[in-house]
Amino acid sequence: MASSKPVIVIIHGAFFAPVHYRKLIEPLRAQGYVVLAPPMPSTGLDDTAAGRTYVDDAKRILEYLIPYLDEGKEAVVVAHSQGGISASALTEGQTVEDRKAKGLKGGVKSVIYLTALAIPTKGASLLGLVGGTPPPIYKAEGPFYVLTEHAFAQNDANMQISKDDQIALTKTLVHQSKASLEIPVHFTAADVTASKTYIVCLEDQGLPAQLQESLAEATGCRVVKIKSGHFPFLESDEKAQEVIDVIVDVAGK
Repeated sequence: MASSKPVIVIIHGAFFAPVHYRKLIEPLRAQGYVVLAPPMPSTGLDDTAAGRTYVDDAKRILEYLIPYLDEGKEAVVVAHSQGGISASALTEGQTVEDRKAKGLKGGVKSVIYLTALAIPTKGASLLGLVGGTPPPIYKAEGPFYVLTEHAFAQNDANMQISKDDQIALTKTLVHQSKASLEIPVHFTAADVTASKTYIVCLEDQGLPAQLQESLAEATGCRVVKIKSGHFPFLESDEKAQEVIDVIVDVAGK
């Protein structure tokens, strides 16, 4: 018998890749979930990422997800950090109710924003939310933003992982399309009609808890709070499990 569990979609943040989310992906798969975690077109090391935006990211995710929805599967979308922008956009016309109205099966049943950009206002951008200019942790190089030497020096407490692990991590991070951080958003988290949950990471210094909570309130999200920095899935197995517990809870509703 086919599993009745929803498909879990994990959307990585800026500069990161699916490999960094293994502590979420593998335990969920071990519980019998199909987990989709494609790399985003707006993130990479070559010119194919130049000019790409959340629109391209949402399209990529749907290329992976639509075959499952067409089979009648429901989906829970989990978005970290900048991934919240494309997570909102991909739900347009693809929720369970949207698809049912078109005579289609399946659909997105829930979105979980993990200390993510749940942007509430059309025309806003990620860069605008952080003050309109790049923070010291990244700088412009051609069509990309690239991380600087301040990326982790400034956020030691926020990372809450060992210095050796931070050094190893920097070797695996990639560039981010400038356009993806600067483009105005035209389908926001406030427009999402599926169930919405926001995981507030209370010790996040890059996206402070107060801002996270204001985004959650402005977009109608249920709030769950955990004591972690911006990367709970990197901090420890225990912190990753707290995130997994929320995902499984939402998936079961």
